[in-house]
Amino acid sequence: MTEEDKILVIYVGVGNIRSADIEEFTQRVTRKVAPTTFKGEIIIIPTTSPDTRVECINPKYITDEELIREHTELMKKLKEELQNQLEQLNEEKNG
Repeated sequence: MTEEDKILVIYVGVGNIRSADIEEFTQRVTRKVAPTTFKGEIIIIPTTSPDTRVECINPKYITDEELIREHTELMKKLKEELQNQLEQLNEEKNG
């Protein structure tokens, strides 16, 4: 298991931010909390919560086939949700 196999998820709380300011705020927070030496994948997720948190997912600990399937499905849903949020933000921005 190498560091490149890890996934760092940064949940950026944008619950109290105007929709027009979400993208800039998310980028600012990400620059401050994302480690510069991390070699894995970093995923940024804006949330409606006012709180920001960081979680590290280490796939090494997922060995059960059912957990692997669940993790794969969750990552697929996460990717779809991120794409939907980006599209909504772009629509609001270009409104």
